[in-house]
Amino acid sequence: MFFWKTLLVMGLAAGLAIGQEPSWVDRGEYELVVEQIGKATDPAKKLELLNQWKTKYPKTAFGMQRLGQFLGTYQQLGKAADMLGVAKEIAAADPKNFTGPYYIALLTTSMQTTDPATLADGEKAANQLLSGIGEYFADAKKPAGVDAAAWNKQKVDVQNTAWATIMYASTASKNPTTIEATLRRFIDFNPANAEAAYKLGAAILGQKKAERQPEALWQVARACALSGAGELPAANKKAVCDYLNRVYPQYRGDKKGLDKLMANAAATPYAPADFAIQTKQQEDIAQLEDLKKSNPQLALWVQLKQEMTGPSAVDNFEKSLKGAGVPKLKGKLVSFEPALNPKKLVIGVSDATTPEITIILEEGAAFKGKADLGIEIEFEGTGKEFTSDPFNLTVEAERAQVAGWPTPGVAGAAPAAKKAGGAAKKAAPKKK
Repeated sequence: MFFWKTLLVMGLAAGLAIGQEPSWVDRGEYELVVEQIGKATDPAKKLELLNQWKTKYPKTAFGMQRLGQFLGTYQQLGKAADMLGVAKEIAAADPKNFTGPYYIALLTTSMQTTDPATLADGEKAANQLLSGIGEYFADAKKPAGVDAAAWNKQKVDVQNTAWATIMYASTASKNPTTIEATLRRFIDFNPANAEAAYKLGAAILGQKKAERQPEALWQVARACALSGAGELPAANKKAVCDYLNRVYPQYRGDKKGLDKLMANAAATPYAPADFAIQTKQQEDIAQLEDLKKSNPQLALWVQLKQEMTGPSAVDNFEKSLKGAGVPKLKGKLVSFEPALNPKKLVIGVSDATTPEITIILEEGAAFKGKADLGIEIEFEGTGKEFTSDPFNLTVEAERAQVAGWPTPGVAGAAPAAKKAGGAAKKAAPKKK
């Protein structure tokens, strides 16, 4: 970047121009700096000469220029730790000088330091860059020959460097609460950053607070849903979306509401204060409570059926329903057999087409005649048998425990079958 390269050189030319001669301590300083350091091309030799300058002339009118030369020479030699030391000297000598905090922040990250004191210095320098960014990049300070677009890009690059340092320092702390606070600051600055959203979700999960899991899922959903400039790279985005599609059903119980969550999360960086994801179990409980008010019998069946689903279904039947009374229920007639005078009725309680309960009469008794499918049957009895796949509960009942089966010959009952071989005889006319 042009700007910090210019600062890095800080030129001997800028401070040693014609007209500055009276500022030299003596002729020896001038010759050492201008004739030897200024013409040195080997960085190792240049460092040796700079150290001579520092030793022979500890007090000089060109102290900041000398620090700039040390910084550039250490950079050429790949001596990051020494660069950091010089950057701190520059920051101490001139707190308003951009070079010091910039290189402290940059080197804290590039050196991958874990030293707490160095991390603290790096974070402090980064915050200084952010707070002073308007002054550092004021239009009046734009170097000649640098257009406005390039100047603004340099400003953004410096901001990104500062934020990278702040996030690195917070991550190195391994404290999810600290990491969360830092990420929120960054997201406020750059809200459309999918990587930050994902990391924020991880930081929230890292605090291991069950009540905040929906908030964490919001951030993961946002990381998956964001597109455009802040979008994750394709491979990373697929991994995040795969993770979301795995953990959301684990929390919720199914994928209901996931599309809506992604749409809402893509629209705003943070979940609303009252945001919650209702689990399927919570939803079922709420629906059951409503059902108890509107249809108590169906609610009772839902509870019974819940006990007879899943891996413990057969065991639950053996312990709770086999040989025990089944409370009064109401359902629709799905089928019966045989076709006339059936001994077995199949009932759908949840709906009119799903077979769930088989009713058989005690001692082989039969229902008289036949009936239309879909009529309502109310019954109670004793649990006899159960199969989980296909689901079926067999209930043994007395005829008096089953209501709704039509009585032959009663208005509304299904007509009796005609005898084979002819029409019914007409009644004989009465004699007059």
